[in-house]
Amino acid sequence: MDLSQWLWIIPAVLAVIALVQVVYLLALSIAPGGRRKPIKQPSAPIMPTTPQGGLNPAPAYTPTAPKVSAGKLVILSGLSNMVEIPLPNNNFGIGRFYHPEHNILVALDEKSISRRHATFIGDDNLREYYLTDTSSSYGTSIRKDNQFQLLQPGQRERVYNDDVVQVGNSVTVRLVLPGDTRAAATRL
Repeated sequence: MDLSQWLWIIPAVLAVIALVQVVYLLALSIAPGGRRKPIKQPSAPIMPTTPQGGLNPAPAYTPTAPKVSAGKLVILSGLSNMVEIPLPNNNFGIGRFYHPEHNILVALDEKSISRRHATFIGDDNLREYYLTDTSSSYGTSIRKDNQFQLLQPGQRERVYNDDVVQVGNSVTVRLVLPGDTRAAATRL
């Protein structure tokens, strides 16, 4: 027999499958209990644990964590849907997803960012700020003398106003902090 004589079977099988699906859907809509009850929506909004639309939800101000007066991260590269992120306070984590229970208050949703990538600690009165890589998979680097220097995991590194930091493989940010720049602070 010739193969062309059997080619009609493929469309016939597909038609039977489609017919079975239609009958099944009709049976579901007619059967008692087949109609779904509407899902009750919560009365209050639920804070997402992942960024939506590139927005970084800002947590409420807490008295135990003083607000950075004018601090922010200006996104230079790696996150096309974000321009800048205000620093939420002087003690927070940076990670891939927003997770306030673990103090991850700055979310940079990029695949080379670890869930708990780095921590930021600062003191506005002393105008001292520190960044610590928390054993992230792809590291955290600070640009010094026009080249990036990788932070040692767990070791606190002082950061200054206008420092450029690379988080993971591709996210680069400029720190805007109260106080001096690295060049002004390290002048002899």
